[in-house]
Amino acid sequence: MSSHLRRLPLMLVLATLGCYTPSVERNRAYHPSDADLTVTRIVHGSAVIDFPETKILLDPWYNPTPPLGPSETIGLSVENLPPMRGILITHTHDDHFDDATLREYPNKSVRVIVPRGLGAQVRAMGYDDVVELDQWDQSQIGSVIVTAVPARHSVLENGYVLQGNSVTLYVAGDTRFDEELFREIRGRFPTIDAALLPVGGIRIMGQQLDMNPEQAADAFEILKPKHAIPYHYGLTGPMPFFLAASDPEKAFQGAVTKHDKAAAAAVVILEPGGSWHHYRQ
Repeated sequence: MSSHLRRLPLMLVLATLGCYTPSVERNRAYHPSDADLTVTRIVHGSAVIDFPETKILLDPWYNPTPPLGPSETIGLSVENLPPMRGILITHTHDDHFDDATLREYPNKSVRVIVPRGLGAQVRAMGYDDVVELDQWDQSQIGSVIVTAVPARHSVLENGYVLQGNSVTLYVAGDTRFDEELFREIRGRFPTIDAALLPVGGIRIMGQQLDMNPEQAADAFEILKPKHAIPYHYGLTGPMPFFLAASDPEKAFQGAVTKHDKAAAAAVVILEPGGSWHHYRQ
């Protein structure tokens, strides 16, 4: 979100520099599972996506740039992450493309998948296996097929569909609502076992950056995933320059229930560090 931060008054930035030192849970270990898919929420838009024998780190974010930062404890420390086969980056905003974390990440041999145009910057950090994807391009991490799908944001962004072990996961990034976009994704991937949907309703300088809970519920209705994990929330910053939905994960679950009472059970709310395990039927 650096393009927005540069527009904030200098005094406001200086006044908040010390406010967002993140708290990290350093005693929680990662527990492997025999599930066909495990999703572990780290914080905000960051997660571990675990297919059997293929673990993928999504948008790692451990070094927030003031004046924005996580209001929640980061649920899993870098040193306690499991060995990864790859890293997915959705776009260049600081809370998704964390330069310091990527430079400090110890295993530079993993495959890193990024949107078109970001490859050189990641290679300069020491990664050798970097793949740029345009919309609908495909690559592979371990046993998992990764398809880049469109997203609507203030900068170029990839969503991703991950397919492995006969399971399909949609990662929406922090896209805004776009009915046509979601219908196209649904048309190409008619069976989605789980979807990570942004629900933060984040506004910076009045510009909405992702879906609010009600819009995410509309996306859920179009995509019809078997399960939905709300994410991309728990961000905080100086008001009124920064605004976000109140209790967005619960508001999303409530909005889904308004569409279909039975669908409320499909919503999986994860605390930072919490995991959800999916076994295909």
